[in-house]
Amino acid sequence: MSYISLDSSTSSTTVVVFNEDLSIQKKFQKEHQQIYTSEGFVEHDLEEIYNNLIELIKAAAEIAPDPQLISITNQRETFTLFDKFTGKPVRNAVVWQCTRGEEICEKILNNKNHSELITQKTGLKANTFFSASKLKWVIENEPHIKEGLLKGNILFGTIDTYLLYRLTKCKEYVTDTTNASRTLLFNCIDNRWDNELFSIFEIEQFKLADVKSSSSNFGLSNFENSFLKEIPISGVAGDAQASFFANLCFSPGDSKITTGTGFNIQTNIGTSFKIDTNAFTTLAFSHNKKNYYSLECLGSVAGATISWLKNNLKLIDKVSESESLSLDIEDSGGVALIPAFTGLGPPFWKANARAAFIGINASTTKKQIVRAALESVAFQMVVYLEFLQRDNKFKLKNLIVDGGMIKNKLFLQMIADLLKIEIMVPEIEEMSLYGALLFGIQQQKNISELRDLNKFAVRRKAIKYQENQAIQRSFQHWKKIIDIYFISNQEKN
Repeated sequence: MSYISLDSSTSSTTVVVFNEDLSIQKKFQKEHQQIYTSEGFVEHDLEEIYNNLIELIKAAAEIAPDPQLISITNQRETFTLFDKFTGKPVRNAVVWQCTRGEEICEKILNNKNHSELITQKTGLKANTFFSASKLKWVIENEPHIKEGLLKGNILFGTIDTYLLYRLTKCKEYVTDTTNASRTLLFNCIDNRWDNELFSIFEIEQFKLADVKSSSSNFGLSNFENSFLKEIPISGVAGDAQASFFANLCFSPGDSKITTGTGFNIQTNIGTSFKIDTNAFTTLAFSHNKKNYYSLECLGSVAGATISWLKNNLKLIDKVSESESLSLDIEDSGGVALIPAFTGLGPPFWKANARAAFIGINASTTKKQIVRAALESVAFQMVVYLEFLQRDNKFKLKNLIVDGGMIKNKLFLQMIADLLKIEIMVPEIEEMSLYGALLFGIQQQKNISELRDLNKFAVRRKAIKYQENQAIQRSFQHWKKIIDIYFISNQEKN
């Protein structure tokens, strides 16, 4: 018996075959291109993504020809527009990193009533991370899209919706609560598309996907004849929430960081919807007709900072050098990187801030610049967790870190040393894939109690904190720079 889980992420498609004991048997992966338009917008070729998925599924089918089910996790806020009759895209996907909705968001944020209503219904803010402002931009600038949406010939959806619709030969126009909750058009208390939210964004109402809990059946597909019969698609969730579920963050206070191109921090706050000024409130998952919420910090750059060192600055030849070069020195020599490539996110909320190296002098070395960049990835996570603990009057007892950057042991040690807590690291990197699979297994086996999922826990290793004055000094220096140059200075102006 085997299972297959697929992840359509920001940079690639990954397909993993799991054995009966839920250990990884084989992993297949293929990157897709990042399309940066002349205006600086970010898009993905949906045809390329679909073809890559089918190619990888066919390879997986050779070793798992009769899987029990197939689960899907995906980049969340990226949205798609596709033909109702063929399922094929009518334009490129608009990626969550794209800022084309910035002016629309600024207008809404200047309207206190509209801004507050969005937060009260979604837990989020009018921010270009999320779909609605960018959908409005497309509707305003591409009249044929508006016409197609209103006539029902063009369908809107997050990545999961597009894949499900096309895989099921246009039979299933569906999504799950976690993906719907990232559009700014979905009421995360009542679990429904919301007319008032459409009105705020001045978007005329059009047909939207049916919304199910992540632990549901989403249709059947043979994945373009990859299998001899149709396989149930069961378990669909946005990547961050899937990871949250995989890490069994079921109790208030349970926290995890997922690292990838960007990063995501989530802390369970139970079944009561609560607003925090320094964080998003996220619909983490739905279970037994109840929503479970988390406070969330969403950052656009984590692994992307290291990729920038490699691909843009050419300071390193491979990502692993960010650790090895940093280990050669005790600190960054006073050099600090403020990684505001797309603004400073929570807890600072400075959308117009831009990245800067500060503290460079004639004796600065490549190693110090690389270390400063690596430190900045850890620092932006730790400073948010400091605010979270202060504002909510609790102390982190444990923290799980997963995703691509867990290979970097120095990075993990920095976080542990700064927070002075033990960090738990799952033995598998692909926790979003595993979480989608757990949602599917929960549905397949009709598991009604969350505690019964504990038997599927992934083994973890501990990173114990050490007293490290050097990293503490660097962190305090980094925070001081933000205060002087990015906050206090702006407030004076």
